[in-house]
Amino acid sequence: MSVAVITGGASGLGEAIVSNLAMDGYHCVVADVDEPRAQQIADNLVASGRKCDAMTVDVTSEGEVAACIDAVVERHGRLDALVCSAGVETRSSVVDVTDEEWQRVLDVNLKGPFLCMKHGIPPIARGGGGAVVLLGSVLGAIGSPGYAAYCASKGALNNLAKQAAIEHAPQGVRVNVVSPSATDVGLFARVAAQTDDPAGMMAMVARNTPMQRLGTAAEVAETVAFLCSPGGAYISGTVIPLDGAMAARRIL
Repeated sequence: MSVAVITGGASGLGEAIVSNLAMDGYHCVVADVDEPRAQQIADNLVASGRKCDAMTVDVTSEGEVAACIDAVVERHGRLDALVCSAGVETRSSVVDVTDEEWQRVLDVNLKGPFLCMKHGIPPIARGGGGAVVLLGSVLGAIGSPGYAAYCASKGALNNLAKQAAIEHAPQGVRVNVVSPSATDVGLFARVAAQTDDPAGMMAMVARNTPMQRLGTAAEVAETVAFLCSPGGAYISGTVIPLDGAMAARRIL
């Protein structure tokens, strides 16, 4: 049975990705700082007949990331897919963002995937190859006022993925970025929930998207699953926009 590690898998888009990959027959490892929630998700999937377990990991800690990957390989004998979904954001401009906020966003959104690939790619390569999927953002391609650290982290993530894809293509390791815009769950939904008018905020963003709606967790999860499947076997080093044509409009 193929084995997948999903960081940030205890909530939002990560949770949807875990469920989808488990339904596709993967043994999923929910890797998250939220130990109780990660365990609950794993228990629920096991109760439904799927294969899943949970591990507690802070993706900003190289020791914890290395220990997580080592434990997965020791327990299951292989690693076939790595999905990096853990992410944070802060709303601050270039001149207002604090050093602490900047470092936190860069640590989780960029250093985290770097550490996960550093330790996850070797066992994937030893097993004959597989897939790495990083959760990016449309804000990795376009700017947005008030998201200096987040935009920087996601823009850098795109090039990090391309570099890793080139370096490990001969080993059969494919590295891609799925780049959503605002979705019905995840970071945007949490930010909207903290406003005075969550429904109004979500409706406004939907109206300003060419497709006139938000993306869905299911659409993100299906795209990740495709990249992990045989259908994605010749796709690597790409950034796949899941943004209802938002980035295309902004670039013109």
